Amino acid sequence: MSSNKGTGGGIVGYLKRKVSRVSDKESDKNKLEESSEKDPNEREEWGHPAEFILSCLGYAVGLGNIWRFPYLCYENGGGAFLIPYFIMLTFVGIPVFFIELSVAQYSGVGAIGVWAASPLFQGVGLGMLIISFIGLTYYNVVITWSLHYLFASFNSKLPWDGCQNDFNTNNCYSKNEAKDCENDKGLWINRTCYNKTVINSYDYTCWRNSTNTTGTYTFNTTCNSLQETYEDNLKFITYPSKEYWRNKVLRISDTMSETGNVQWDLCLVLLLSWIIVYLCVIRGIKSSGKVVYFTATFPYVVLLILFFRAVTLDGAGDGIKYYLSPQWEKLATPKVWADAAGQIFFSLSVGMGGLMTYASYNKFNNNVYSFFAGFVVFPSLGFIARELNTTVEKVADDSGSGLAFVVYPEILTRLPIPQFWGILFFAMLLTLGLDSQFAGLEAVMTAIVDVLPRLRKFKYIVAGILSIVVFFISLPMTTNAGFYWEELVSYYGAGWSLILIGLCEVMIFGWIYGAKRLIGDIEEMLGTRMRNPYWWICWYAITPLLLLAILIVNCIQFEPLEVGDYKLPDWAQGLGWCMAIVSVLVIPIVAVSTLFFTYYFKDPKFQDLTFIGRVIKLTKPSEDWKTSIERYKRSKSVTTIDEYKLEEKQENRREISVDKSKDGGIGNPAFIGSQI
Repeated sequence: MSSNKGTGGGIVGYLKRKVSRVSDKESDKNKLEESSEKDPNEREEWGHPAEFILSCLGYAVGLGNIWRFPYLCYENGGGAFLIPYFIMLTFVGIPVFFIELSVAQYSGVGAIGVWAASPLFQGVGLGMLIISFIGLTYYNVVITWSLHYLFASFNSKLPWDGCQNDFNTNNCYSKNEAKDCENDKGLWINRTCYNKTVINSYDYTCWRNSTNTTGTYTFNTTCNSLQETYEDNLKFITYPSKEYWRNKVLRISDTMSETGNVQWDLCLVLLLSWIIVYLCVIRGIKSSGKVVYFTATFPYVVLLILFFRAVTLDGAGDGIKYYLSPQWEKLATPKVWADAAGQIFFSLSVGMGGLMTYASYNKFNNNVYSFFAGFVVFPSLGFIARELNTTVEKVADDSGSGLAFVVYPEILTRLPIPQFWGILFFAMLLTLGLDSQFAGLEAVMTAIVDVLPRLRKFKYIVAGILSIVVFFISLPMTTNAGFYWEELVSYYGAGWSLILIGLCEVMIFGWIYGAKRLIGDIEEMLGTRMRNPYWWICWYAITPLLLLAILIVNCIQFEPLEVGDYKLPDWAQGLGWCMAIVSVLVIPIVAVSTLFFTYYFKDPKFQDLTFIGRVIKLTKPSEDWKTSIERYKRSKSVTTIDEYKLEEKQENRREISVDKSKDGGIGNPAFIGSQI
């Protein structure tokens, strides 16, 4: 009979199939044992849950908490600013933060892939990546500055400690040098110690206009005493650290149009910073996950050390009092609430794709609910205010990079063994910057390899190409006008567009995908019920309404960028607006393109649907929306040796059932049913 011929059926056929199956199993088993150790096409997972927590912590607690939060707190009512900050953290930051972690861990894909939950809005994920890419261009420049200062801290004397350098001007005032001059019965003016009896009755302004001929001083005007005009003369004084920052590190030009030349010292340090970043992410989270054990914890150790040192300084109490003294009337200002929400997005780093990327590498049942990110605020600036005999307001007037590279370095020169404190401080800035850079680069890389899985085994090449491209894009930031470029990109690249991205996330996953379904997904991962109504209320109502209000306030009160007293030219402001708009404009462009493709390619799933029907269908999860477990099993039938042995036992049971069946062949319905 035909059933006994060849290998098709009967005892002979069964035995041949058995031998073939055993041979295939042994081959598969050997391959599995090899691939279980290293499979370049396999999507990574964190080696330990602590790596995920530390990576998110390092990403969330970035440089913005070191230099942006203290300034915003000072500018928006001191201690009163903490009220809108914590309200926005509770009802805006944490809900958006939790959405990003949850949907990425559930699906096991990054900022692009998660939008299979609502394909019409894939442009939101693309907008996130654009913001991350823009961030890569300027964030490594900040790391470059930190590296520059770190190297400079190894000198026997800090180069910004004193006014006797080529880059200093006559406006430079060094407290240490002035004290030494006073001890020698002199008066320290114009970077020089003069005999106090000669100029005792003249003020600093007149001395600037005086001439010195063979030791005889001739003054051009009649002056008041130095003591009476001291407050007016403060405007002439600059810190040595500020002159080092502007004249030595940046060599900043007067206007943005005066580009100047690439400063090769900064260029080489920028190259070094990209080499460091590349080496840390060369193996994806497998390498960066190990690095964060140091980079995410080291800043807290340094902050703790510096905090206890700062609160013991003379004048620290004055600074703390001013810093935290509440100005309750400012709570009625919409800008204060908008600034609080903006700081939340910077503090938690939501809306940039990095958190989604990190969470996508979690095991399916990792407890994302337990993660909580804090923020760190530096001690007061009262000490330096007292040292310079000025007010805290004038010291705190430096925000952003000025706070990190001018005010804090000036404080370091007042400490014993300043080199030690300088190394600690700038190493801390370096690690904070690296953590954020890891996440940004990983977000872009993950999106690329998720869309093109064949590139996963060449991820190190993708990382190298991205690093080289962004390095060349960042080169203008190492010119004499580079600081203006850095401020332009950071100001427009992640401003109101970040708020809009967050609003889209909450509305899509809270309303369209549905808060009920999202909570069900989270319960599936955690294996427990979420009974807290906080999430429902926030995702359905409070968070989107607050984000919408903040977006409106930001648009109404928007002001063009100014760097100090210099307002950037119109062409630069226009370029900044282009950067801000492009990350938002991709959302409707991708939505329209997705709809168009359903007509152009005549997708059978949409064939009988009207335009409205197609829109509705595209807002619902596609067939690509699945759990990370389902996604992984489809790409690989077994994942561990134990699963292989279990499948082998099940296969043996199926063969026994076939052997005992009446036909004894593969056409038996029982056998077919066991295969389904």
